Amino acid sequence: MRKILAPLAAVATLFIAAPAAAHDEMLVAGQVAAVTATSIQLKTKDGQVVTLAVDGNTRVMRDGKRLTPKDVKIGQSVKALGFGDKLKDLVAIDVTIIAPAKGG
Repeated sequence: MRKILAPLAAVATLFIAAPAAAHDEMLVAGQVAAVTATSIQLKTKDGQVVTLAVDGNTRVMRDGKRLTPKDVKIGQSVKALGFGDKLKDLVAIDVTIIAPAKGG
């Protein structure tokens, strides 16, 4: 029994001692500055440029309809929920294209 418990205790210690990666969800809003097959770049209201990676799990919505990242166009206003460690390291989870204001 001791021969089994000792290795298990050693493995458990490694998992406890290993630092956990701190990934957070972050909301970013801005105007689309660039779009590629793998990313969407936004310019926020305060002038900051944020690039979000997109993948097969990224959900794009406009007016309640599901779209693809290919449907995002330069100049559109969007809200994006990204997942990552910091603004420079975000993967887009949800991207919502915001309709332009009426009469503007």
